[in-house]
Amino acid sequence: MITKTLNFICISILVLLSNLTCYSQVIKDSIQYSKLDNTLLSSSGKFSVINKYFLFDSKRDSIFVYNSNGKLLLVKPTNNRYEFLKNDILIDLNSTETEIDIFDPNTSKSKTIFNVTEVQIINNYNLVFYLDTKTQDYKLIKILASDIQEIWSSPKDLINFTSISNDKKHLLIQYSDLNKGIELTNLESLKKTINTGIITPIKSVIWDKKLPVVFLSPNKKHDTKFPNLTFFNYNSNLIKKQELDSQITYGVPEAITQQSFKTLQYINLGNKNYNTDKLQIWHTKDLKINQSINYPRIKRTETNGHVIFNYKNQKVFQPDTLNELMSIPLKENTLLVFNPYQYNNYTYSNFARHKDIKIYDIKKGDFSLITKAQENSFNTTSLSSKANYFVYIKKGIIHFYNIEQRTLENTFDLNKNHTEPIVYNTRLKYWSKDERYFYFTSTQNLMQYDTKNKVFKVLIDGGNTNYRYKILNSQSLNFHNQTSQIPSNTILDNRKLLIQSYNIKEATTSILLLEGNKKTPIIDNTTDQISNVKYSNDFNTITYSLENFNKPISVYSYQNGKTRLLLENSMPKNLYAWKKQKIVSFKDKFDNSLKGILFYPKDFDQNKKYPMITYTYEIQNYTAKQFTYPSYQNGDGFNKELYLEKGYFVFYPDVLTTKQGPGLSALNCVEESIKTVLKQEKAINKDKIGLIGYSFGGYTTNFIVSQTNLFKAAVSGSGISDVISFNFLYNEAYSTPNYGKLENDQFNMQKPFKQDKELYLLNSPILYAENINTPLMSFTGKEDKVVNPKQQEQLFMAMLSNNKPHISLFYENEEHSFRHKENQVDLTNRIMNWFDYYLKDINTNETHWIKYYTTIEKESLLTN
Repeated sequence: MITKTLNFICISILVLLSNLTCYSQVIKDSIQYSKLDNTLLSSSGKFSVINKYFLFDSKRDSIFVYNSNGKLLLVKPTNNRYEFLKNDILIDLNSTETEIDIFDPNTSKSKTIFNVTEVQIINNYNLVFYLDTKTQDYKLIKILASDIQEIWSSPKDLINFTSISNDKKHLLIQYSDLNKGIELTNLESLKKTINTGIITPIKSVIWDKKLPVVFLSPNKKHDTKFPNLTFFNYNSNLIKKQELDSQITYGVPEAITQQSFKTLQYINLGNKNYNTDKLQIWHTKDLKINQSINYPRIKRTETNGHVIFNYKNQKVFQPDTLNELMSIPLKENTLLVFNPYQYNNYTYSNFARHKDIKIYDIKKGDFSLITKAQENSFNTTSLSSKANYFVYIKKGIIHFYNIEQRTLENTFDLNKNHTEPIVYNTRLKYWSKDERYFYFTSTQNLMQYDTKNKVFKVLIDGGNTNYRYKILNSQSLNFHNQTSQIPSNTILDNRKLLIQSYNIKEATTSILLLEGNKKTPIIDNTTDQISNVKYSNDFNTITYSLENFNKPISVYSYQNGKTRLLLENSMPKNLYAWKKQKIVSFKDKFDNSLKGILFYPKDFDQNKKYPMITYTYEIQNYTAKQFTYPSYQNGDGFNKELYLEKGYFVFYPDVLTTKQGPGLSALNCVEESIKTVLKQEKAINKDKIGLIGYSFGGYTTNFIVSQTNLFKAAVSGSGISDVISFNFLYNEAYSTPNYGKLENDQFNMQKPFKQDKELYLLNSPILYAENINTPLMSFTGKEDKVVNPKQQEQLFMAMLSNNKPHISLFYENEEHSFRHKENQVDLTNRIMNWFDYYLKDINTNETHWIKYYTTIEKESLLTN
């Protein structure tokens, strides 16, 4: 009898636990949810394309084509890819890239080309290149308003290789009959040149980004053990076949001049003096610790050296002084060089590490130092398009270095506000194409530096108000080949500047057109969020999207001073008209002005009390204008719309990390923001407040609940629990030691552990785990490379040792952000159950697992 009873109980428990994930996950009215995208505007400004995406039924996706008068020309159910040609013809390429539909918006007539593959669209010249799978012919066609003109065709079996340049200005063809040489077509003029000096078979090419040079390789793409490379200058028709060593791995070749190029060669120095299959050796002398840890089984050691081939002087240079350096070609005989692994300092991750940046004179073999130990060069430096200027920021001062003269030409104090939230702390680094002007921002102003007259000019004066500026003009493809660490942002046409400004205090956005001293307002201080701005070549037509938290994206057109609504989202207004928010202003203990966003529950009644969930992260007020949709597929398991519809307030307070450390800063910001919001909204039930955070917010959640009993329940996801152990671990996701992230990244400790151990200890949640009285559930992916799951395991063990009710979820095959639908849904439901159970006192089959796992019987505890 006892055995049968026990069996029944066990079976009941198993049934209960097995049904935990069988929750309702259907979004009411999901078929109605859609999103608009301002996809295309023709270069003339006469026609625009808007995509409509249905969030839960992609088969209903469609496009809308409008003319400049707002007339709808075409509606078509499709999720194909569209592109405008320069002559306004619209190209529709189906998802499998087997059909090309050609739509003329001037006449609303269409033509279709079937049986295509390998399609490349050359927009500026109204051309399309493809392989006809029916006839097995390669074709280059010109799309005209009244006709399709065949420019070139050839049977596939007569073609060995084809390639279109990165800028889509040249088509290179090598025929199977190698004696025919190389045929190069200028896609603008359609003029062909033939070079019969190239008779070796081509398998891949590398187009130089800066000069009219293409490197022809006998190897397949990505195979860089070149037996030879052919240097082909297609302007001068210079051809040089360069023999190389096929046993050596080479870097990507780069032209220095029209008669010279350089490449890196990776030289094998021999095998390591130990068996890498059985042993890893880490040593603190290692300047490339990421390579040693990430690739421990590599047996050899190697170094890289430069090889420079100069066909003008018939010389080959292999300077040992360039070993281990990376370089960017500047002018003839000069390189910009740096060693990304120069300093044994890992306080910044990989490419952001400190480096000396120098100019190397190839002819003289000497160096000129520009800046020493420059940190985070991708965000603090800029190389001009013609390589005459190098700009860098140090200690809030912007420096203008003249490369030709090897001198520091000018400086400008940016008046950097070191307490400015990181989300706003961005700098413009835009060059005009001719290098005459450099555009950047100070705290309030949009600035211009004139390199000819050596003067600074205020283009837009922000007065005493902090603004964030963005130049919307199209930027060029990279003018320099190696730009992963040194950017070169260049505006193609700066005669008119389309500028977006964001008033940080008022949270309003404006767009204006600046032409000389003339300012034409396009949008003036809107409280909506602006996105997807498109403009015609003459800037007379501008299209853009507007949205807000209670207004889905609609698309507008501005033309010659008049604004017109092109397409409004057709979702039923009852799905979002109820949405309400309040912006709450508060200050932290250092008098920094911050904000919080309070979202109101659906069907809000001011005479009722509602629970509130607080979502913690960093600065969040910039999300106030974003329209969001309900979904159970969430990488962090949280979707505010689901909670608003279930009768919760949801609160997003800003968290600004100050000198007291990230944990204490978050505690101060969250407590102060909640004090303020409780005063301003009496409908919040102060006894039913929940807290949730993910990643950095997971850490702050762990810390906050260890310091206060303010919250009725909390959830932390993928967060740090032990700052000390995290500090001294290697981060697999970022390939760098974690202590750099703590000192300079989100955690912003600003000093290493050895300099202020107390600061680290005071901000480490696990040291205060015994004080956690808030019911806490944690989750992580077992494959998380950003925050090691051991961090959650440590927190679990701390809670276990203190007999604290706690649930810890470890998901198999998930990383930092969850990617698998079934896990996203399961996690979203479990978190919702958690808050329902503690904040709404819901005790049903869906929440019973929480009670089961968090009820610790007193009889099981030992008492002293």
